Amino acid sequence: MTKILGIILLVLMLAVGRDRGLQAFLTILLNIAVLFASVLAMVYGASPLAVSAAAGLLLTVIILFYQNGNNSKTRVAFAVILAVLVVTFVIGALLCGAGHAGGYSEVKINLDEGLFLEGNVDLSMLQIEISIILLGLLGAVKDAAVAVTSAVYEVHRNNPALMPSRLFSSGLKIGRQILATTMNTLFFACVGESLLLFNIVCWWGYSFAYFLNSKALYQVFLFSGIAGLGCISAIPLAASGMAFVLKLPHRSGRAGELHEE
Repeated sequence: MTKILGIILLVLMLAVGRDRGLQAFLTILLNIAVLFASVLAMVYGASPLAVSAAAGLLLTVIILFYQNGNNSKTRVAFAVILAVLVVTFVIGALLCGAGHAGGYSEVKINLDEGLFLEGNVDLSMLQIEISIILLGLLGAVKDAAVAVTSAVYEVHRNNPALMPSRLFSSGLKIGRQILATTMNTLFFACVGESLLLFNIVCWWGYSFAYFLNSKALYQVFLFSGIAGLGCISAIPLAASGMAFVLKLPHRSGRAGELHEE
């Protein structure tokens, strides 16, 4: 069934996107290969944080430069993504450590399948949780950064005389428009992923106060909160970075580049 769905996806991407569709499909395959290799590396004893950092860097390079090309938009977006990942890594590590996040929660551990899990796993569940957060928010931050840098670039290309402050304001306005959609996407992804957890809570009759203070709920909303923080911080960084790069003195004599990019 997975092969059939993959073939249908490839056919649709080729029909709609043609060359870019094929390139996007190959990018998906490369991303799957990187994630699979990351899981194997963790299983065989590599540090989850080191593996997730390397995988995040490689995934960013593949998604940005292989799929979108090497230009000023992708270079600025790449720098923004790295900066956001560093900040969210520190925040995520602190919040995960304070909330003892990672592993099976006290709700899921009481399920029948929890009895068949091996408890002696030589992996840090805290580091695994931080790795999940970092790799999970990569897509949302990438979308926000690329959308803003591309929008600011197009504004500058259509009106090269605009000052950097006006370009920055334009980027913020566009960022505000995509922010609501991005946050709603993160929220519904969080709710959809947690439907089984909510059903378990209702079935076993946990009190609302117990569930509100549980690690299960904390882990559910931790990812959405950090991902939302990453998207919010990526918008002004991308707008200011793109406005600065477009107004560098050495670009004044490169009008042809504006058309090619």
